[in-house]
Amino acid sequence: MKITFLFPFLFLLVSLPAFSQSVFNDDDLLVNGFSAKISGTDYDYHSCVPGLRASLIVRATGGKDFMEWQTDVPGNTSGKKYAAFVWIAALGSGPGKAAMDLTADDKWKFTFYTDGKAKWEVKNDDGSSLSFNSIFLDQYGDHHGYMILRIPVEKIQSGKPVNIKVTGSKSNLSSWYMTYKMQVKTEVRIRTFSAILKNKGNPLQLVEAGIFYFDRPAESVIYADNKPIDTVDLKFGYNSVNIGIPPSEKPKKVKISIKTGDLSFEKAVMIKPVRKWTVDLIQHAHTDIGYTRSQTEILAEHLRYIDYALDYCDLTDDYPENAKFRWTCEASWAVDEYLKCRPEAQVKRLVKRIKEGRIEVTGMYFNFDEIPDEQILAASIAAVANIKKLGVPVELAMQNDVNGIGWCFSEFFPEMGIKYLNMGTHGHRALISFDKPTLFWWESPSGKRTLTFRAEHYMTGNTVLEIHTGDFDKFKVNLFNYLASLELKDYKYNEIAIQHSGYMTDNSPPSTTASDIIKKWNEVFEWPKITTSLAGTFFSNMEKNYSAEFPVIRGAWPDWWTDGFGASAREVATTRKASASLSANLSGLSMAALSGMKLPEQMDEKIKLALEALLFYTEHTTGYSESVREPFSLPTMEQRALKESYAWEANRRNAGIGEETMGLLQTLFQREKDPVFVVFNTLNWVRSGVTTVYIDHQIVPRGMTAGIFDKEGNRLPVQALNHRSDGTYWSIYISDIPAFGFKKYSIRPVENISDEISDKTTTVLENKWYKMVADLKKGALNSITDKDSGLELIDAKAKYQLGEFILEQLANREQMEGKKLNDFKRLPLDTIWFDSQISGEIWNSIKFYGESVTAEGPRGFTIEYRLYNQEKRIEVACSIIKKSITDPESFYIAFPFDVKDGKHFIEVPGGIIQPDKDQIPGSSNDWYTIQGFSAVRNATSQIVFSCNEMPLIQPGNINTGRYAYTVSSRPTHLFSWPMNNYWTTNFNADQRGGHAWSYFITSSQDVSNDFATQFGWGNKIPFLTRIIPGGGTAQNKDSDSFIKGWPAGTVLVSSVPEDDGASLKMHVRETAGKITVFEPVNSRTGKPFKVIRTDSNGISLEKQTSDLKPFESAFFKLTIQ
Repeated sequence: MKITFLFPFLFLLVSLPAFSQSVFNDDDLLVNGFSAKISGTDYDYHSCVPGLRASLIVRATGGKDFMEWQTDVPGNTSGKKYAAFVWIAALGSGPGKAAMDLTADDKWKFTFYTDGKAKWEVKNDDGSSLSFNSIFLDQYGDHHGYMILRIPVEKIQSGKPVNIKVTGSKSNLSSWYMTYKMQVKTEVRIRTFSAILKNKGNPLQLVEAGIFYFDRPAESVIYADNKPIDTVDLKFGYNSVNIGIPPSEKPKKVKISIKTGDLSFEKAVMIKPVRKWTVDLIQHAHTDIGYTRSQTEILAEHLRYIDYALDYCDLTDDYPENAKFRWTCEASWAVDEYLKCRPEAQVKRLVKRIKEGRIEVTGMYFNFDEIPDEQILAASIAAVANIKKLGVPVELAMQNDVNGIGWCFSEFFPEMGIKYLNMGTHGHRALISFDKPTLFWWESPSGKRTLTFRAEHYMTGNTVLEIHTGDFDKFKVNLFNYLASLELKDYKYNEIAIQHSGYMTDNSPPSTTASDIIKKWNEVFEWPKITTSLAGTFFSNMEKNYSAEFPVIRGAWPDWWTDGFGASAREVATTRKASASLSANLSGLSMAALSGMKLPEQMDEKIKLALEALLFYTEHTTGYSESVREPFSLPTMEQRALKESYAWEANRRNAGIGEETMGLLQTLFQREKDPVFVVFNTLNWVRSGVTTVYIDHQIVPRGMTAGIFDKEGNRLPVQALNHRSDGTYWSIYISDIPAFGFKKYSIRPVENISDEISDKTTTVLENKWYKMVADLKKGALNSITDKDSGLELIDAKAKYQLGEFILEQLANREQMEGKKLNDFKRLPLDTIWFDSQISGEIWNSIKFYGESVTAEGPRGFTIEYRLYNQEKRIEVACSIIKKSITDPESFYIAFPFDVKDGKHFIEVPGGIIQPDKDQIPGSSNDWYTIQGFSAVRNATSQIVFSCNEMPLIQPGNINTGRYAYTVSSRPTHLFSWPMNNYWTTNFNADQRGGHAWSYFITSSQDVSNDFATQFGWGNKIPFLTRIIPGGGTAQNKDSDSFIKGWPAGTVLVSSVPEDDGASLKMHVRETAGKITVFEPVNSRTGKPFKVIRTDSNGISLEKQTSDLKPFESAFFKLTIQ
């Protein structure tokens, strides 16, 4: 570094590594090698030029990835032998050596390799050549520098540019090549920065002359207001000249001139008063369970990171206060585990550092998208209670990477003392809410508020500032550029928080590099002020100084990344069914506790393990970083298997809890003369519907029908689903099961009443509620008439009919990476045929088989339209035997509902939203994740749609690739999106084998949320059932409720008995938009329960009330004894 002191100017010359003189010679005509992009994938990445990040990228994956661009037109070639086209490039060789093919005007062809070499040249017989010269080796070992294409001047076409194309080979590697979108031309850029140099007590304001010099090395003279102030040696490439000027309290102009050879530059620069910034650097690991390394390895690493963070606190105790090491524990899971397994002395070290403000604990267990439901998300913050027992405050929640968050958290956080929410959102394949970092009061459905910061990307300190490199000059330039960008965006505050990790990787260990950079910063700069910090400190400062200025924004925050779970359809379905079933089972245990039963040993621990498995599956990381580029590699397969195991573990653990639950509840019933079928309804309203039960042939012999009789002797409708040697699965329609109660039926086998199955072609199904008409050519419905209202439910003008299968095939994944979809095909089933018409006691149906290139044949796809005979309900039952295909594809099932002037409504975790209206701007509006239902309604009617297993929907149209901040209007059509594999990382590249799922539809002139909620949750939460053999003499009660007095317009999300069985913890949400009172009555005693209002962890609130505000989620403790 050259430093020249010349009052009133201070020069700090920083010149990047440059070419040696031997790279060019007098025979070369230097030509800018990048003028304009023709095609290719845009990418944002660091480079060898400060501030330059815009690039094109190709990878050596399938042999189809390419980029193409145009050069400048070569100038006067007189006296020159070669046209030397020069551009800025980089090669990523980490994944392995792979070939890249470059062609120029389809005449000149070269093959080069990502082999880690810093310098190479490829020559052709005609004198043309391609060479690379690295001037910068980044932390990943990848080379950045200049590519030079030499073509003999007599072979180029006069007056025309050259088109250059680079194609990645089919190497099944993620090795890459980048061309940066910057013209290699001589130019000078003068910039002023909000920075004051200390300069030994003579403060100076910083001005930068960025000189991109495209010529041979030369000497240059710098002038300020026509006075020569220094001479610098310009090298080929980027040269940074930093100039110090006395600061001014008022704007003033200074003329800067630069002269060298043919280059002469002059510009008057307006020097503005320095904005006095404070920059809070917040270091964390970022928790991805997997992604960078195997889950089994990464989980342990996050505990080690806390050990290291404590050591680094010790190592920097003698640093200046603003440079001392600080650490934010992004996920509470690691801290919770740490407290369980570390020696007492180490735990005390952690508590001490937390209390003194060197380490911070946050409230989010992991980073979650919207696959988990309210029950799972409430369970995710249980660790906070464990941490608080040590006297450690938890006032901040931090959600990183994921670009949204469940709306229910805005209800949960305030009551448990979490005041702040930091959202370090990621814009990959997503829109980001707001055009700049934004502080606002996030309002919950019921009006609670959490101070929320939509921060930058969670590793902006790495991706933008490059702090992890330890390169002070690079960090300085990047920080100044970033602060300047905030000013251009009109960020109004003088304090900003920037997150970073110790290294440029997820799951990063801590590092003291930032502390060392700040120590040096303190020596050089008076402003900006930089400090290691905690996110909570930033929030506290901002709340104290600007609280009244922050806007209030009410709305859900659906994230864009949940679409990736469409690449794991089987496990998503398993997880969601397990969660719904667990909710029923826990309510069943509550019924047992209410009946005075002692809960099984260690039941509390079993529940925690089931919830933990659900949490680990629904955490946002699905697999390995290279899961799509290397779909069958060992790391991909290992991480995929581990992730999937959480879903099946949750399913298994829930099944065990379910059996223990029913083992308790069955003891409420003594054996009667006939076998007994008992049904438990764990929701808080009277409920009817279908349940599936396996009945042994000892009770209902093969060849007989399960006669299920109520107390009046009425036989219930049943249909046999399939038989095994020891028993049969029966569907049974049950009605009017008491709220949070049970109903008992007798079983007496009757003569076989089998379904009528006909292969005679039919197109019409009809009952007292609906008339359905099928299109035999498409295997879809083209008409559903609601007989109550006389309305047609299907849009006759729609492009697709109801139930129509739409296969979508993309030419490449890169278009979705670029937030667009412009190269794709949409195809129907290859063949479709009518199979049968079934007439049964519960439903009548029409069944079709189909074949598609995405399904295994024959009969790879099945769709059955079921019209129920006992209630106003339609079921569309689907199944597919999926081929393993790694090329990008997805499929949709169409539901073109027709509701005049209708609007869409969707239940998301925590509430019901009208898309586009009740959500934070910029959050996902192309697709949503259904929690219980989706509906389209107007003032007089609504259609309600439910699907628990395949929750992704696109309202209005197929919106894939749209990525629009605002949507002016939507048709009332709806498209289910069961599967896709469109991601390039993390999610699965293929799916395979059998999948089955069902959609449920109803319509009504009741347009309330209550009606839609009860339909959706009724389909989602299963009944609990038990078959009790006969041969006894008892006469048990026919039906009853365990709890009465449920308020209307509420949904019981969960009910969990305390381990001692003496109380219940209930999670209730108001759905009707009215104030209501929660005053449940114990049916055994006839007296109201003692009700205590708590937070989600069961901790009593200081302010007690039984009132539920409109749309509020609340937790109550009910004392049983």
